[in-house]
Amino acid sequence: MSDNPHIEKPKPKRPDGPAPVSPHLLTWWFGLMAVGGLGFGAYADQRPFGNGVLAHPLAVFVALVAAGLLTLHFLNTKPLLQLISAQLLAAGAIIGIGCFFIGKWFGVSLIHVP
Repeated sequence: MSDNPHIEKPKPKRPDGPAPVSPHLLTWWFGLMAVGGLGFGAYADQRPFGNGVLAHPLAVFVALVAAGLLTLHFLNTKPLLQLISAQLLAAGAIIGIGCFFIGKWFGVSLIHVP
């Protein structure tokens, strides 16, 4: 047996608050989610991508958002949650889906008014 006691390595400390986020990145995140949601929602009734489940405009919008977030991750070579906190990612997703339904309401109700 050895006389050395088991030495534990110190664990890295987590930051107390959310990760620092660039205000320009947040502006682009929230703005693109709102404009994208409105745009995809406005044409959702016309089904421009086909009639399948994966061709629904909301599914295409979610796929494009996922591709954009993956691109942001790979271009910055940092974990995504160090660029934008999880709460702000969720807020952007809620804004995008809410704007999708607002855009759908505009597309169905107001564009076809004589």
